[in-house]
Amino acid sequence: MRCGSNYSFYLSLHREFNERLAARVVLIRPEDLEISLKREDIRIRKMADDVAGEVHRMKAFVRLSSLGPNILCGFMKPRHRIGEHVCEHFARRNEGIIVVLGNGRESWICLCRDGRIWRERGSGLEESLGRLKSALNIEERGQDLAGAGLKRINLDRLWRAYYDSQYCPERKNLAAFNRHMPRRDQEAAGMRLVQNKRNAILDDFL
Repeated sequence: MRCGSNYSFYLSLHREFNERLAARVVLIRPEDLEISLKREDIRIRKMADDVAGEVHRMKAFVRLSSLGPNILCGFMKPRHRIGEHVCEHFARRNEGIIVVLGNGRESWICLCRDGRIWRERGSGLEESLGRLKSALNIEERGQDLAGAGLKRINLDRLWRAYYDSQYCPERKNLAAFNRHMPRRDQEAAGMRLVQNKRNAILDDFL
């Protein structure tokens, strides 16, 4: 199983998880589940692996943007109930920073401080960000980076140098990428696939 011995946790996050499955999980060990040929056990394995796969893809492909010095936010519309789990992952990686993930219907907010996690759920992403901006008194600054002492032309040049150094046409295999990252997951992570480096500019990623 992709999810390993932690399958019960991932199974609990599946959108179709119910009390009957919860009762079955208590009765079977991970090593027995992995070799079982019972129809329900096969379904449990598939459900847990589906969730583990989505968690992996969201952690890898959700992109965070800064909203002031204390907030990171990103679009995510998962199929399973993984929002809080993924949000906590990013919060632990950015201790002391509020992380907000969400979409038009729901959002998840996490803050990690001294190893402890504070969690909150909200309605739409924009509404949650608006409430946070108001609470923290963050003013809209758009893309104006001059106040930070940076010239946009220098950032564009820096981006181009980095992108050109990483781009390798021989490794461009969109078929393999789409096999491992289905379009529905690209949309769930808010991705915009860049297929031609000549068309990629810094604004596309801000």
